[in-house]
Amino acid sequence: MIRGIDREHAPALGDVRALGKGDVILLLPGVEQRDDWARYIEAIGTAVGRGADARWTRG
Repeated sequence: MIRGIDREHAPALGDVRALGKGDVILLLPGVEQRDDWARYIEAIGTAVGRGADARWTRG
């Protein structure tokens, strides 16, 4: 599954944490400007630990 996160749109934190091997998280432009960015960093770390791939994009 591919999930994208940007400044305005993101899947639920629990959905991000549940991602694992074979899943991709796309970090889209502006994502670091989210008010809840720190919480998403933690959720992405959990997903990566479960085997997901996180990728920065340039839009």
